[in-house]
Amino acid sequence: MKRTILVAVFLLTVTLAGVAYELAPARVTDISDRAYEGAIIKLLDGAKKSIVISMYTVSLGAQGNNPMRLLLDDLVEARGRGVAVTLYLNTKFKGSGDPRGRLSKNEVLKKLETAGCVVHLLAPHRRLHDKLIVVDSRYVVDGSTNWSISALRDNYESATLIDSPGLAEVKLARLKTLELGETKKVAEDHKPVYVEDLPSKVNIPALLVTDKRYLPLMVSRSDERVMDLYLLLLALQEKTGDAEAFIDLESMALSLGLPQDWDNTSLRRQAIKSLKRLETSYGLVEVTFFHSKDARVRLTEIAGERFPVDGAVFVGRMSAPARFYLIANAYLASKSENIDTIPDKELAKRFGLYGGTITVAKEKLAKRAEVKSKKSAY
Repeated sequence: MKRTILVAVFLLTVTLAGVAYELAPARVTDISDRAYEGAIIKLLDGAKKSIVISMYTVSLGAQGNNPMRLLLDDLVEARGRGVAVTLYLNTKFKGSGDPRGRLSKNEVLKKLETAGCVVHLLAPHRRLHDKLIVVDSRYVVDGSTNWSISALRDNYESATLIDSPGLAEVKLARLKTLELGETKKVAEDHKPVYVEDLPSKVNIPALLVTDKRYLPLMVSRSDERVMDLYLLLLALQEKTGDAEAFIDLESMALSLGLPQDWDNTSLRRQAIKSLKRLETSYGLVEVTFFHSKDARVRLTEIAGERFPVDGAVFVGRMSAPARFYLIANAYLASKSENIDTIPDKELAKRFGLYGGTITVAKEKLAKRAEVKSKKSAY
């Protein structure tokens, strides 16, 4: 009887706890003390989409090839692979006259910024005491370990690696609420990294072409940049196998062909505008913005059959009608149909487009081929 009561009390406690806290399923690994460094190196080297770090202190020490420099070099290497790297750093230190003192002259942090990482500095009157890492919106590292030589090599430090997309989402959302300083270090050297190493074939849902709410509507509205962005996100999904991506807004804007000489604010504004239209006007993505610097983008799942499209269709400047024509051609080919045998007006009607859209698309593609031929002749 006593045992039954104890079990009932335990179950009641768990139930009540479930009301107060939403528990996320997770796989947990202890990486305390000397296990931390190797685990973090493996995690950073394996990052595919994003690395987000929120840290009380990043202390390099005076030695040349110390473990801290190696960790920060891993971040630079990750950025070179196209991984979005974002850091949130404390600026309030005991006995520091300049709240940005030990960060403003940090050459490695400048190296991170040059590589295209984004560095957010906390407001100087608030203390950020985190020792947090989130990788690929899935892996969470939390504990007592600062990024310092003493923490990595000498101290007893408790740290846990948690494989939980649910917990990662909660942690990333919390970072969005942090109070940042007026002066934030932001990467200036952005590159069109999202058009690099895309797959030669991209499988896309047939409904995107046959349903008038999607690509046909973008063509009709002349939503060229929105269409280009969505197709690029589809190509990235094919590349990574993941419907969710953590993207750097400036790099995405450059990947869409926006001018290199635009300032970062203008680049971000265009990327944000296109992402919001994809979400609100077409329902094709879910977007969370982080301080208008980065965004976590999840593609809406579209059921039904898919068909392959040449990867070259997803990159480069091209009008919306021309790009749609190439995609429609791939779709019809997957149905053993020849697009050249279908009259332009009939083809436009079939895909819910204005009458002259197909004719315009053909003209633009012919002109594009002519220009390309002339360039190759020189």
